[in-house]
Amino acid sequence: MATQPLEQPEAFQPDIDALVAFLREEAAKSIDEQLNDDRANALDFYNGEPFGDEEDGRSQVVTRDVAEVVDYMTVSLLRTLVSGDKVVEFDYPEPSQPPVDPQQPPQPKPPGVAEIATLAVSQQFYQGQDGYRMLHDWIKAGLLEKTSIAKVCVEPQPPQRIEDEVSGMDLASLQQQGVKIVAAEQTGEDSFRIAVLKPRPPRFRDYVVPNEEFGVAPDARDLDDYCVYCRFTTPRTLSQLAQLGFDTDDLGDDYIIANAQDALFDARDPWRTDQWQGGIERQGANRKVYHHEEYCTFDLNGDGIAELIQVHRVGNTILRHAETGDYAIEEIDQQPGVIWCPFPMQHRLVGQSLADKVMDIQRTRSVLFRQALDNIYQSNAPRMAVSESAIGDTTLDDLLTVRAGGIVRYVGSQAPTPIAVPFVAAEAFQVMEVLAGEKESRTGITRLNQGLDADTLNKTATGTALMQAQGQQIEEYLARNFAEAFARLMMKKYHLMRKFGEPMQMQVDGETMTVDPRQWPEDIDVKVRVGLGSGRKDQRLQYRQMLLEIAQAAVQGGSRVFTDENVYNNVKGIIADANLGNVRDLATDPATLPPPEEKPDPETLKAQADAMLQAHKQQADAAAQQAQQMIQAQQAQSDAQLKAQQLQNDAELKARALDTDLMAKRERAALETELARDKAVFEANLARQTADRNYELELLRIQRDANIAQAKNEAIPQDRPGGDLAK
Repeated sequence: MATQPLEQPEAFQPDIDALVAFLREEAAKSIDEQLNDDRANALDFYNGEPFGDEEDGRSQVVTRDVAEVVDYMTVSLLRTLVSGDKVVEFDYPEPSQPPVDPQQPPQPKPPGVAEIATLAVSQQFYQGQDGYRMLHDWIKAGLLEKTSIAKVCVEPQPPQRIEDEVSGMDLASLQQQGVKIVAAEQTGEDSFRIAVLKPRPPRFRDYVVPNEEFGVAPDARDLDDYCVYCRFTTPRTLSQLAQLGFDTDDLGDDYIIANAQDALFDARDPWRTDQWQGGIERQGANRKVYHHEEYCTFDLNGDGIAELIQVHRVGNTILRHAETGDYAIEEIDQQPGVIWCPFPMQHRLVGQSLADKVMDIQRTRSVLFRQALDNIYQSNAPRMAVSESAIGDTTLDDLLTVRAGGIVRYVGSQAPTPIAVPFVAAEAFQVMEVLAGEKESRTGITRLNQGLDADTLNKTATGTALMQAQGQQIEEYLARNFAEAFARLMMKKYHLMRKFGEPMQMQVDGETMTVDPRQWPEDIDVKVRVGLGSGRKDQRLQYRQMLLEIAQAAVQGGSRVFTDENVYNNVKGIIADANLGNVRDLATDPATLPPPEEKPDPETLKAQADAMLQAHKQQADAAAQQAQQMIQAQQAQSDAQLKAQQLQNDAELKARALDTDLMAKRERAALETELARDKAVFEANLARQTADRNYELELLRIQRDANIAQAKNEAIPQDRPGGDLAK
């Protein structure tokens, strides 16, 4: 946590021996062996280890009731913590914003300091480290071991070595600025290759401390409210102590240790080998010692008032800082531990765990399950009554070999007889079911929460929903208890970041902005947003939707109960609860909109409306009269144009008719001439063709006559018997 040098008079020397004696005495008181045994027993139940009373030949099964409820509740609480919802929020008055200049364009309304602090601390917790694993171990350890401790701290980081090429002038300037140059090599006439150590910002870390490495005064009721003593005891090597800045020269061989040998340490790793259980000793820088980081109220400066101080101790030696040689004793603001207990007990720091409510049920169910299985074994393979006179060389071997259809060989007339065992496993299973119901009522983890069983199908949806809601009450109770512890952790981290943080870049509503934790106010409140009294995310979404509908109806009805900013904030909450992304991508901040126009007086508006209506009426009448005149003029002009067009059309029709007659006469004369010419040509052609035809016919006639005459002459011979006819 934040530290500051211890103020003490120059002549005053603190009594280191008295301080060491006080620390050793308180450290011895802080060890609660019975509590560690209970925690180790819970771990054995979670791992399903045997109870130690098992018998050979009997069932040795162990039910896993503790593991079932612890794992389920761990998942349920983790889902609440890492689902993107704001588990805790910082709250304090927001700074007033300067008045908006109407001449300037509207700017987005900057997020409030509380909202920025919530986002910055949450981002550092989840993204600056393995926040998921830290939450997982913190939750699970508390559910199993009654309490779990988280440690909030800030760790200085070693400087970063940077090599660069600079000129001689730049080198001299760096030396004047006090920059630590660890190496310099001239590479040219006026150039140097240098290596400098650049400081790095501190790292904010959170750790889950094993319970065997944490101790607290037995009379403490709260770690932050006057806790006289608490410690974090961590096995570290001498090398690790040197890296933390401590001088290790005074640590002799007396402080060489092995791994812690107690019940709780052994229960965490039941599978360890004998060599591991015996411890591993190393020499040199790898020697391991107990490093006690102790926080106590002790009057170190002798003023009669006990201050809260931090001390680093190994054995009887208080460590010294390697650089200054001073004792590692510092006055602090508050100790770094945050404790969470699932079921706190009034007026006590340590309460009960979820495992405490189930271990007896697991024990009883395991015994009943074993007996039921033994009964089933004996019913399926009963014991045999064998007369000594019936025992042969193979009788016992045959009886011990249990298989279907097996043969048992015996001597004499009396056969081995099975001893009947009544089957009572059904009753045992009924009792186990009763115990399962008892487990559900104690833990709130029912089969309805984990998923519907066969019997649930016969129940109404309303009844099932009511039983689920009733079962979730324990989950909400545990979520609230853990959220309270988580709020204390975030508060401590806030103060650390405010004191040791440096300006950083982060995304706020989709916009990159520079955040300086050193400017955050010191006084701050923190609000828890999960668990009892806060509602689940689905319920908040329903309520926000109902409120949005009411706001819409009110705005439409003219009500001024809801403003644009009210509606925007509700929509912003819906987007955040539903994990829909960046609000600026889905809604517009009314602060970025230009200011609305001022609304005038209703009477003025009415007068202006009446005057405007009268002016519009006069303008309409004048426009109507002018339009009527224009229509009449256009009508007269249209009539004149129509008459002129009609006369022109008539003249054109007459001219066209005369032209048509002349053209018809000319065409008729030309046609008659052409017909006469064609007729003459036709008749000439016809006459010529007729003459040609007659000529051909005449030629054919002459030829025919000649052929007839020749035929006659050839038919009567000229020379015939009887003498010449001419004579």
